[in-house]
Amino acid sequence: MSRRLKITLPESITAQLEDLAASTGEPVSRVAAQMVRERLADVTAGGHARAARVTPAAVDREGPEQRPSWLEPYGGDPDWRSSMWGGIVALHGRYPTALAGLKDGWWESGAHMETLCALVVWRQWLDDAGRDPREELAFQIQLADYGQMLRQEGGGVTRAWSPGAPPAGWAY
Repeated sequence: MSRRLKITLPESITAQLEDLAASTGEPVSRVAAQMVRERLADVTAGGHARAARVTPAAVDREGPEQRPSWLEPYGGDPDWRSSMWGGIVALHGRYPTALAGLKDGWWESGAHMETLCALVVWRQWLDDAGRDPREELAFQIQLADYGQMLRQEGGGVTRAWSPGAPPAGWAY
């Protein structure tokens, strides 16, 4: 998850930033954001600030052409798939009762894949940045609704998914 911030800089700094952006061919905002991230990393590494929690599956969108972090990037991405698989396994471990109805082969259904990935990203966002208990309640209600839907699909316990290593071909 990311947020837009508006900052005011002296004209001399703005001109330097514009020159740097022009030399790299990147927008000024992207260059400025990268510089802020790097400086924060330096400050954090020096012990002068609290480290931010990393959310591997919640990839920030760098532009309008990229998809939301719970959807696989266009063209596929093995790192995204690996991260999402781990997130889904962790989600199942955290909520085994709600996800008990998940059937083997769920990854072949776009609806299940997108729902589980969205739940992973939402859970990570809540763990990292959630501040309003209503957000937690909404997540729990959505998880319960999805669990109910899984139970209604049927299929028996012999088809129940057992979390573990991804299937062949999952990460290409």
